[in-house]
Order: sequence, then structure tokens, then C-alpha cells
Amino acid sequence: MTEMRTPRVVFAMEWVPSYRVGFYERLKELLAGDGIDVALIHGDPPASRSGRRDDMTLDWAKRVNNRFWTFRGMEFTHQPVTRYLKGADLVIVQQETGLTLNYRALLRAKLGGPPIGLWGHGENPNHLTANPMAERIKAIMTRRSDWVFAYTDRSKAVFAALGVDQDRITVVHNSLDTELLAKPSGEPSSDVADLVAAIRSRNARVGWMVSALDQWKRVPFLLETIDHVKKSVPSFEFIVLGAGSHASILADAARDRDWLHVMGPRFGVDKARLGEVAELTIHPGLAGLHVVESFASATPMITANISYHSHEIDYLRPGVDSIMLDSEASSQALAAEAVHLFNTPSRLEGLQQACVDSAARFSLDQMVDRFRAGIVQALDKTGTR
Repeated sequence: MTEMRTPRVVFAMEWVPSYRVGFYERLKELLAGDGIDVALIHGDPPASRSGRRDDMTLDWAKRVNNRFWTFRGMEFTHQPVTRYLKGADLVIVQQETGLTLNYRALLRAKLGGPPIGLWGHGENPNHLTANPMAERIKAIMTRRSDWVFAYTDRSKAVFAALGVDQDRITVVHNSLDTELLAKPSGEPSSDVADLVAAIRSRNARVGWMVSALDQWKRVPFLLETIDHVKKSVPSFEFIVLGAGSHASILADAARDRDWLHVMGPRFGVDKARLGEVAELTIHPGLAGLHVVESFASATPMITANISYHSHEIDYLRPGVDSIMLDSEASSQALAAEAVHLFNTPSRLEGLQQACVDSAARFSLDQMVDRFRAGIVQALDKTGTR
């Protein structure tokens, strides 16, 4: 009697951001129950991402030394992972043109190597930075893949427009682990505990923002907005979590604003305890998974309908669990919405409750279930299970 071989799925990622750790852990455990083994191979983030200081690893993952270079304005990454793909039944990579592994893996798949699954948005959602040549290459690469894991419903539509068959697309509803944000527990760092206690002693009205702080987050505009809020709500305080090239703008501003708390990157219980005292999110720039964090922390997001949001912005139900203003809205207009919510408890509480309802629709468990189903379908479709 022939012994059944355990199917092996390999995630070959450029790097692992902190918010993906829970995803990989849960997916590995879930697929083990299906008799499928999951491996994770990754390196360090490129320079353009390392400033965020949120890369992580897992004790069962294989870490390699990525090599980086730039050519004609495009970043490229060489991932020395080929040897670790041996025996894989499905290799899942990020849908990015700057990862040279993708071309090698797709070629190997056509020559009898393991099938390739692409995971991504289908496009660069920030059309202001999208490289036309890179997007054309991405389209060709996508059509040659064996399976696609689309972040959102909009991502699925993009993949379909690129020519991917509907029966080769799995929509995963991109999310992250927000259990601790929804139900904070545990003791935070001493500085966080001190800040939380001080805010509560002052009966402050609190807004926050959790984000990588780069040019697309409109940091100067954010600063203008919260200054306007402070003028109308004297007890207002604002918390910022994250790092990036524009973090110094807020750090400098905080020197003259004792109500502005720039805390750097925070994770786990520290983030949860700070979210517990926040009442709303002010996020005027590019938003993606920050939407899910606003749901989990029951802090309705106030934002603007700018053209370069990531596809997760579609999770918002403006007027129900969030406030979405026109793309041309001024900082005074965003501030006015925050002031109105602080002054209208019933309206703020209604949005907060709707956030809780939305959080249940976009949980990490649901994402893991969808990803698991897609992997099983891909293995069955390609005849490797």
C-alpha cells in the first residue's frame, strides 16, 4: 500500500510585518488539521519599509538574507529561497514586480515545478506612485500564475480584469489579529500605563491614529486637523502610534503640545491599552488595514475619500461606522466632524457600536478560513493533493 505524502505549502515572503504573525500561526494550525504542512520563508524588509520598525519572525520560519538594489526608480529584492522550495506542492508569493523570485518561480512552474499562487491587491492601489511598466509586467505575471489570493472584493475585480479566471481567485478579506484591541488585557509598559492613567485623571476626550508615518499619511494635514479640534475641545488629546519618514514632524510638534502623544511603534497590550482610552480615529491620509483596527478598537475613523487609499477602505460604511469626507475637504472640515462627535454622545456611541459590528465581518479568523479554503481548492485544482 502506497503511503500518502503530506502536501506542502510554502509562503515565500519578502519579509513578515508584525500584523501577519497571527495569520501565519493560525493558518499553519488550521491546515495541519487538513493534513497540509505550511512552511514560511522570509528575509528582512527593504530600506523603504525598515523605517517602520515592525518586522517580525516566527520560531518555525526560515529566515534568509535578502539582497536589494534599485534600477530606474524600481526597488528589486533577491530572495535566496529556491533550495527551500524543493518538494513544495504550492508556493505562495507576493504579487510584486520587484521580487525576482516571482519570475524564477513562475518559470519553474511552467517547466514542471510547483504551482504558484499570487497574493495581493491586483494593482498598486496608490496610483500616484504606480509605475506603468511595473503594472504591465504585473499583469503578465498574474495571468501566468496558477492561483490568486485577492485582498478584497475590489482586488478580485482587478484580477478578473487582468484576465484571471474567476475559478482561480480566492477573496480573503485582508485582516489582522485584533483580538487584544477588542478585549484589552494584561499590563502595558510603564510609560503607557502612566499615560493612560494621566489621560483618565484629566477626563480627556481622546483621538488616535495608528499608521506608518510616511508622506502618504498627510502628516502636516493631520497636525492642522488636530490643532483645530483642540481649539474647540479644550480637553482633547491625541495619540499617534507608528514610525516612518514623517514621524519627526509630529515629534517636533509634540514639544509645544503637551496634549499630543507620539509613542512610536507599539504592539500587543501597549496598543490595546492606548486604544482603550481613544474614542475615535482621525486618519486623513492613505488607509488600509488601519480600517480594521478602527473597527476592533471601536474608534470610528474620520477620513477623506482620497484616490490612493488601499482597497481595504471599501470595508468602511460611511455614515454608519465611519465618517468619509470629500477628497478636497479641508483640515477644518475634518476637525468639525470630530468636534461634532465629541459634542454629540449618541452619534458617537452609534458609530462605535457599528464599528464593533463591522469588526465581526472582517476578523482574522474569517481571513484564515478563506485562505485555507483557497489553498485546498488550489491544491485540488492543480492535482497536487
